[in-house]
Amino acid sequence: MRSYAFTAIDVWQDMLLGPAWSTPLALERAGLTMNDLTLIDMHEAFAAQTLANLQLLGSERFARDVLGRTHATGEVDESKFNVLGGSIAYGHPFAATGARMITQTLHELRRRGGGFGLVTACAAGGLGAAMVLEAE
Repeated sequence: MRSYAFTAIDVWQDMLLGPAWSTPLALERAGLTMNDLTLIDMHEAFAAQTLANLQLLGSERFARDVLGRTHATGEVDESKFNVLGGSIAYGHPFAATGARMITQTLHELRRRGGGFGLVTACAAGGLGAAMVLEAE
């Protein structure tokens, strides 16, 4: 594990947008950008939730006006995103979802010869989690 971040936001405003808040923190702590990532695995609570998070990660306005950052986190390269399917494809057994995502990302990083992977998820109550993994 290279870095991680947990965030909590107003459940009435952005309940399932935690990845848009936690991802920039985890990347900053790892000293990386979206371009440095080999894989990105985002938990899909719902398809619309995933699309909304992807839009916010690439939004300069969201970064500036909401997160107080000078630049957007970055556009997500679709060729690196949920390459083995996501939670909609695999199912979402709640407590096991994070473990599945971490294990699957590490195995795929190793299969590809190493690199950095981002695992990120929203959770009930306005929570967000992001973890940057590194494999050789």
